[in-house]
This record gives sequence, C-alpha cells and structure tokens, in this order.
Amino acid sequence: MPIYDTHAHVFPTVRERLADQLPSKLIQTFDEWAGKNTVPPGFSVLKSHWIKWLETLEQKGKSIDIETVAGFQARFSPQMFSVLEGLISAVLGPAQALQGTIPNLLLSMEKYGIDKTLVIATHNQCSNEWLLDNVEDRPELLAVTTLPDLPPSSNVESYAHELEHLIERGSKGFKIHTNFDNLPGDHPAYRAYFEVAKAHSKFVILHTGHFHVPQYRNSNAPSLLEFEGYFQEYPEVKVCLAHMNRDRPEDAWTYMKRYEQIYADTSWQTSANIRQAYSAVGLDRILFGSDWPLLHKELQGDALEVLRQALEENQVEKICGKNAEVFLGI
Repeated sequence: MPIYDTHAHVFPTVRERLADQLPSKLIQTFDEWAGKNTVPPGFSVLKSHWIKWLETLEQKGKSIDIETVAGFQARFSPQMFSVLEGLISAVLGPAQALQGTIPNLLLSMEKYGIDKTLVIATHNQCSNEWLLDNVEDRPELLAVTTLPDLPPSSNVESYAHELEHLIERGSKGFKIHTNFDNLPGDHPAYRAYFEVAKAHSKFVILHTGHFHVPQYRNSNAPSLLEFEGYFQEYPEVKVCLAHMNRDRPEDAWTYMKRYEQIYADTSWQTSANIRQAYSAVGLDRILFGSDWPLLHKELQGDALEVLRQALEENQVEKICGKNAEVFLGI
C-alpha cells in the first residue's frame, strides 16, 4: 500500500524568486555566477557566513520537533507561547523557505518511503499557478490550490469560474486558510469552494487550530462553527480538518462524530493526542500529514515517527494508505 502525506508545502527556489523580480539580463548574470566553481572576490566571506547561518538554523530546527513544540505549549501560558512561537517562526522561516523546494521534498519522500504527497499552495509564497506549473509532470505530487486572486467583493460565480480553471490545470482539491484569506466563513468564495468541489468530486482542506505566525493577516484561530453550515449542506464533499484543530483536537473529534464526511490529519499532533483521536473517532477518517517543511527539513520523518509511537504498524499503514485513497477518491 502506498504511503500518502496529505499535508505539505513547497516554495520556489532562490533563482525562481529572482526571475519574477529582475530583468532577464540580470538573471543571465546570476546564472553565469551560480555556474562558476568559485565566487567573485569579496563574496567568499559572505558565502561562508551565509552557509554557517543556514547550518545553525537547520540544527536548531532539527532540535525543535513536533513533541518539543507541543511541550512548550503545555508548559507556557498562552501569551508566552504566542510570543515564543512567533519567534520560532521568524527565526526558522527563511531556512524553511530556502529548503522547502520540490527537489528537497522529493529527497525527503525517498528517504522516508513516502509515495505521494499533497502539496498545498501558500498564497504569496507559492501561488496556485506556480504550483500547478511545477507539479504537472510529477505524478507523485498532487496539487491543492488556495483562494483565487480576486477582489473580495467578487461573487460566487466569479470564484467558481476561477476554481474551475484550477481544476482544468490539475488541482486535486482546495484549501481554506482563514488566517491568510482574512474572510468570514459565509464569504462567497467559500460557498464557491463547496459548490465546485461537489460538482467535480473534489475535497476541501480546512486549516484549523491556533498558530502564531507573523505573516498571518488574521491571527484568530479558525472557527469550525462558521463552516458547519457547509458541512450540513454539502455532505458529499469530503473535508479534512488540517492539523486536527491543533491545540484543541477534541473539537475536531466532535465534528468528525457529527459529520461522516469530515476527516482530520495528524500534522502537529503528539503521539498522545493521536492515540486519543483513535479512541474518540476510530481510524477510518484519520490521515497522515506532516506540514513539511514548516518546522525542519526532516519533518516527514518526524511526523511518521510520532504516528508510529502512537499506534500499531497495521494501523499506521491504514492511516497512511487506505484512508488517504478513500479521501482522494482513488
């Protein structure tokens, strides 16, 4: 049975980012410089410090694993943890963006025996079009797109038209992330998500849980109650509660018990919480997710290890394989 990671991200390389910002003449100069074995005079010290800085961040990132972050959250007050997580995000963010490339994801998948990964667009860091362009010829990567770039005043039909275009380009499903979207649950965009998902047998991933990320446009934890009307109206549309509502997974379990089409992934959850999830809702609608690379570059392995600490191997195989295929409609 193949192993599926149902929650990961990828970002453009440095060159791809520069290509969007600089004239082609300068990009050609960059390519010529990058192709040389040595760097121009005066750059050696800079290069050395840059590499050391990245290595330091990488070492810190590897030491801050899923269970460690959860331990911080349990020990500190909400106010103190919000400051700490914001600092962690600010410090590790540059390294995550640089390391979180498609080639590095493929290396991670090979290392940890992961056959397919759902890669999710990330607003201004990884656009829908860039993602679809870059996974088109990679069947092991399945694209999940996010809010189309339309004025917030757009109606359901306008959003639906853009979502249809994304499906034509190869989108396998849609991601709602209210912290980035900064839209209320009853916004026309979200009704369009469910309408189009129903029409094309696609799924919706709903970001849940409280995270403290400086780049968020809205820092409030997403409200599941705001989306319950869609769960009632569109029972045919499978919905994954990303991160299992992180700090309050019991709320995710409540909705999973109430609606048979609702799943949750294990990203950011501890082994103890995963065991409790199994006890609360069973195995059938739990999915394996890592949120790679948004903590460190070995996050897929870290997330798999947490899952294996929580459950028996045959249960892990079901979560990583059969459950994902049912959710994806394979």
